[in-house]
Amino acid sequence: MVKAAALYIVIIVSLLIAVISASLLTIAFYYRLEVQKKLRMDKLITNMESGTAIILSENYNTYDEEKVLDLYGDQKDSLVLNKSRWGVFDLQMLKSFELKDTLKRAFLSGNEFKDQGAIYLADEDRPLSVSGKTQIIGNGELPKAGLKQAYVDGRPYEGKELIKGSIKPSGRELPALNDELLKKIATYLEPMEGMPFDIKDSISNSFFNKELVYKLNADQQDIDRVKISGKIILISDTTVKISSSAVLEDVQIYARAIVIESGFKGSCQLFARDSIIIGKECNFLYPSFAGIFKPESSKIQAKVSLDSASNFSGILVGHELQRTDLQTLVSLGKNTLVNGEVYAGYIKVERTASVQGKVYANRFIMQTPSTLYENYLIDITLNRKLLSKYYLSSPIFKGNKSEQKILKWLN
Repeated sequence: MVKAAALYIVIIVSLLIAVISASLLTIAFYYRLEVQKKLRMDKLITNMESGTAIILSENYNTYDEEKVLDLYGDQKDSLVLNKSRWGVFDLQMLKSFELKDTLKRAFLSGNEFKDQGAIYLADEDRPLSVSGKTQIIGNGELPKAGLKQAYVDGRPYEGKELIKGSIKPSGRELPALNDELLKKIATYLEPMEGMPFDIKDSISNSFFNKELVYKLNADQQDIDRVKISGKIILISDTTVKISSSAVLEDVQIYARAIVIESGFKGSCQLFARDSIIIGKECNFLYPSFAGIFKPESSKIQAKVSLDSASNFSGILVGHELQRTDLQTLVSLGKNTLVNGEVYAGYIKVERTASVQGKVYANRFIMQTPSTLYENYLIDITLNRKLLSKYYLSSPIFKGNKSEQKILKWLN
C-alpha cells in the first residue's frame, strides 16, 4: 500500500525534472543563438577583411560613391564600400552586415613609399654643392652637372662620399602632382559657405558621419583652448592663428594664411594660398600635411616656414600651376626635423636642418650672415634610410602608383 505522502514526493520530483529539462532546453536554445551569432560575426569579420582588400586594390578607383556588394550571391549578407578623399589622403569606409549584425570600419590609407631617393633637384644646368657636415644618404636624381665639394666660410666638405647612393639624371621640372586632388583642394580655398564657428570647448565628429564644415568670420582668427577632432573642416577667407593650447586631430584647415604658435602639438592638414608659418618647437604628428597652393593671380612668394627646433611628420608642399620668378618656398629653420617628404620650387634650409625622407626642389637656398647661396647644402642631413618603413606617402604625388595600405585607423 503506497502512502499518500509519496504522491507529493512524485509531484516535487516531476517538477524538479521539468525545471531542469526546461533549463537545459533554454540553455541549449541560447547557446545555439550565441553559436549562430558567433558564426555570423566571424563571417562578417571575414567579409570585412575581403572588403578591405578590395577597396585598397589598384583597380578600385570609385570615389564619393557607395558600392554595395553581395560577396556570396545568397542575398543574406552585404558589404558597403565608400572611398573618398580626406585632404591629401584617401578615406576608406566599410560596413559589413547580416540581419541585424553590423560591423563598421574607417581608416586613412596611403601609398607605399618604395622610392629610395633622398633628393630630387631639377636640372637648371648648375651643380649641387655640398660643404661642411652635409650628409646625403639615399639615391639622388640630380642635374647632369652633378655634385661637387665646396669651401664655405673657410670650411671644406668633411665627408668621404658626396652621396651614399646611386645617381641618375633629373628632369627640367618637378614631378607633376595629382590634378584631381589639386582641383578638390582649390574648391575649399575659394570663398564658400559653412556653419558659424562657435565652438567653446571641444567637438568631435565621427568619420562615419557627413563632414562638418565651419567657417570662421574675419574677427575669428584665433583658435585657442579648444579640442577639435574627426571629420571636421575649418575654412576662412583671411588669416587663421592656431594657439599652442588648441588640440587638433585629423581635421583640415583652409585659409589665406595660417600661423601656428610656438609649442603646438597635434596632427592636422593645413592648406593655404599665401603662407603657413609654423613657430618654434612645434610637433606635428604623423600623418600631418602643410601645403601652399599659389593662385595664378598671386604676385607674392607663397611659403611654408618651419621655425627652429620644430618636428614635422608628414608632407610639406609648395605648389603653383605655372612656374614664376617668385616660386613657392618651403623654409626649414635650424635644428628642424622633417620625417616624410618636402616638395617646392625653392627649398630654403638653415644649418643643422634634417630631412628623413625625400626632398623635391627646383633650387636650394641657404642664407649665411654674409652671403646667399643657391644650390648649396651646408651642414644639412638628407637621410632616406632613417625614414620609417611604415611611412606611407600621399596620392597627391602623381608618379606614386604603388600599393595602398592602411595609414591610420579612425573611430
